[in-house]
Amino acid sequence: MNTLKGIVTDLRQRRLWPVALALVLALVAVPVLLHKSASSTPVAQLPATGAPASLSTSGPAVTVEGTPNQTHLKGKGRDPFTPQGSTAKPSTGSAPTTSSTSTAGSTGSAGSAAGSLAGGSTGSTGSTGSTGSTGAGGGAGNGGSTVTPLPPTSPEPTPLPTGHSHPAPAGLQADETYRVTLAITTPTGGLNRIDPVKRLTVLPSKSEPLLVELGVLKGGDRVLFAVQPGTVVHGPGKCTPGAIDCEVLSLGANQVESVSVQTPTGESPVAQFAVTAIGTDEHGSRSAADKARRQVSEAGSQLLSKSTLKALSLFEYDPSIGAVLDLRNLTVGGN
Repeated sequence: MNTLKGIVTDLRQRRLWPVALALVLALVAVPVLLHKSASSTPVAQLPATGAPASLSTSGPAVTVEGTPNQTHLKGKGRDPFTPQGSTAKPSTGSAPTTSSTSTAGSTGSAGSAAGSLAGGSTGSTGSTGSTGSTGAGGGAGNGGSTVTPLPPTSPEPTPLPTGHSHPAPAGLQADETYRVTLAITTPTGGLNRIDPVKRLTVLPSKSEPLLVELGVLKGGDRVLFAVQPGTVVHGPGKCTPGAIDCEVLSLGANQVESVSVQTPTGESPVAQFAVTAIGTDEHGSRSAADKARRQVSEAGSQLLSKSTLKALSLFEYDPSIGAVLDLRNLTVGGN
């Protein structure tokens, strides 16, 4: 009590008792005011039916359910942090299988047709693929050559007949001419057989002049073809001056050769062809044979008249023997 009395006396002497009185009143009034404020704030009442109440229309909608839904899960409890093993049972049914029956582009049809060109001979080593825009009967107008369309080949084609079973003679009699038979694939995978092939026939057609048949080389065992600029050949044939810049192609009987067109993006396969037979025809007289030896395709003749192929000068057709001479094999002075 002496201490409290001393404090009061000290406050009076220093005239600080009003401040002390105000602090005491504040300590009493603040709790009273806070209690009155809490009791006057209304409490939001939820509907008795448990229907969701919307608390705000401007923000996300919040719904409150009166009673929580109860779900009764069956089965044993499991620690969610424990790795769960696979419980899926393997299917007992067999999955549907699909068989691939399609061929790679048009290569299958063209390749199978080419396989029958020479009656089972070794195929061309060059690239194969879909053929170009040549028509199936495009060779029908090649200066009188007879073109016989053949149906598309089956997966196991029947070998194409090769005409004469014996090689053509190395030289002709005065009343004979060489007879060349040729087969070439079509865009649909079939074959066109040209029998006989008139000299200077354009192949595959006049609308797509890639090759020109020059005739039978002296010796009777090979046929020559002028390879037009932009044409690429692949196969066992011999090229002059070389394989890269082939201008004259020499092809034996039953040898399959592939023909393509050079494009800015690469080679575009067009067809495959083969000389299926080299034989002879008898004409009954020397004059008739001489006339037949001089017959040529007009389309091929016009094409070669404008040709810039330098290798053509190395091969010259001689009507007196009915064959093409290889001037590279000629010697000077009989040596």
